[in-house]
Amino acid sequence: MKRSFKVRLGLVAVVTGVAALAALPASASVGAVELTGAGTISPGLVITGSQAQTFTVNASGVAATDTFQGSISCTWNGNDTIGSISQGSGSFTGTCTVGSTTESVSASYTRTGTAMVVNGSFSGGPITGGFGAGCKVVWTGFPPTHFNIHCWLWW
Repeated sequence: MKRSFKVRLGLVAVVTGVAALAALPASASVGAVELTGAGTISPGLVITGSQAQTFTVNASGVAATDTFQGSISCTWNGNDTIGSISQGSGSFTGTCTVGSTTESVSASYTRTGTAMVVNGSFSGGPITGGFGAGCKVVWTGFPPTHFNIHCWLWW
């Protein structure tokens, strides 16, 4: 009786996994990339209060996906509606060059101190669909107008 239950439970797990995989859009890919780069933020983060900012990021890495393996280079431009050293929030758009193809990227993010959480999407190339990311931002100089960034993206 116990063995029969374990077999049924295993079959349910397999069927559930197949159903979840089948629920993904046909165009979605699966993969990950570690991006490292730098950027600028203007007019510069403030210590207290809030001040709207604009920023640019350039980062690169190596992607490993079910549709592409190789170098990836990204340029993103965005806004930070809070703009303080302790927190930030906003969105960005831009491109990532994946091999010889340029992907469009759009995303939103929240930042607490140096930790940033990103939700976005890729379109127009071998990597398609939504992605999530966790990033570490290291401010350089004071007031902070330049930064280094290290992100782990998965989709």
